[in-house]
Amino acid sequence: MRQGVPDYLRLGLRLVIVGINPGLRSGATGHHYAYAGNHFWPLLFDSGLLPERLTYESDHRALEFDIGLTNLCERTTKEANELTREEMAAGAAMLRAKLLDFAPRVVCFNGMGIYDALLANWPDVAPVGKRRKIAPGLQPERLGTTQLFVVPSSSGRTAAYPRQIKLGYFRELKQLVDSLPVEASA
Repeated sequence: MRQGVPDYLRLGLRLVIVGINPGLRSGATGHHYAYAGNHFWPLLFDSGLLPERLTYESDHRALEFDIGLTNLCERTTKEANELTREEMAAGAAMLRAKLLDFAPRVVCFNGMGIYDALLANWPDVAPVGKRRKIAPGLQPERLGTTQLFVVPSSSGRTAAYPRQIKLGYFRELKQLVDSLPVEASA
């Protein structure tokens, strides 16, 4: 099933957040992070990345705050592990092209597995044979001039990282975004 969840991207955003793929609820509603147990929208607000509370129903408004949303793969699934290696590789190529076209200042990957899949498929960013264990936080790799950041998955089912730990990484992300120099308008 193809996603009914649109990308929210435009040129030069300060931050783009990448999910792995739409879950069933997101696919059914056409909105990012629509599952009630997902911590995504509360984490964005509680970290200060958003100045007001948004929900999945107002996901398009993230652009008002210079935040874009996209996914690695378009296909809606119940679980991300239903995605094939081929889908992940194709998604990595499409995502790379999008990010190079839109040139965000920071890209945040919502889950270490997403970033690991990208490193396996972006040899110019991480040379083959140089893969490493992924840890949350700012990554040493860059995509052009774009800084890459990883947070633990915002899924409420991710027991390895309790909500408070996730919030700490989202606050670290906010500090990074806030540290970016303000670009003059053309």
